[in-house]
Amino acid sequence: MSVNVPLPGEAHRGSAVRAMFDRIAPRYDLLNRVMTLKVDQAWRRRLLSDLAPKDGERMLDLCAGTMDVADLARRRAPGLRVTGADFSMQMLRRGVEKTALPASQADAMALPFLDARFDLATVTFGMRNLERYEVGLAELARVLRPGGRLGVLEFFRSESRGSRLVHGAYNRLALPVLGRILSPDPEAYRYLVASMERFASRVEFEDAARRAGFREVRGETLFPGVCGLVTAVRA
Repeated sequence: MSVNVPLPGEAHRGSAVRAMFDRIAPRYDLLNRVMTLKVDQAWRRRLLSDLAPKDGERMLDLCAGTMDVADLARRRAPGLRVTGADFSMQMLRRGVEKTALPASQADAMALPFLDARFDLATVTFGMRNLERYEVGLAELARVLRPGGRLGVLEFFRSESRGSRLVHGAYNRLALPVLGRILSPDPEAYRYLVASMERFASRVEFEDAARRAGFREVRGETLFPGVCGLVTAVRA
């Protein structure tokens, strides 16, 4: 599969990936709902259930996109102080319009926040878009207080043959059709597929989280070959 946007492991990805998300921002929510049959919202609720945000805590929704997680978190805990951050201004603009929550355009590898600023942080399908996800994990460890909680939803690279078959069949049969129908930028769905296949496995990502300063790192596959959840506590 030919993809023009640089993939995980390739250099100088940031500007190209950001421009792609700026282009697809107007239909991003629709793409998510249709391509996952709305299961993506159940995954987000599961993420928040594991992290259990509380009134009065400070939460960073990193790689926030249109701020679906931030919105769900605030509904779950109305006194939660949520900040969204993303490198795509067009995505954030739609998120702020939707949620009325504060947001900051930010590079996940050089966050504009003080050390130990947040009690918990979430990243939803964004780590594989970073030029170096290990640096992103280190920045998350920096801005979380000791004992702060991290939750990451991601399309990790599958390591089992069965999961790769499920993933491959969906990629070959469903994604091309949905991408042509729904996306203003067909390159975006090609990038989605290729970036999943080039990103870290869940086990590799968990190991990187431990090296970055997290403990109690736990991972779970939410949908074979597609979605995984990793939670951790800042040491």
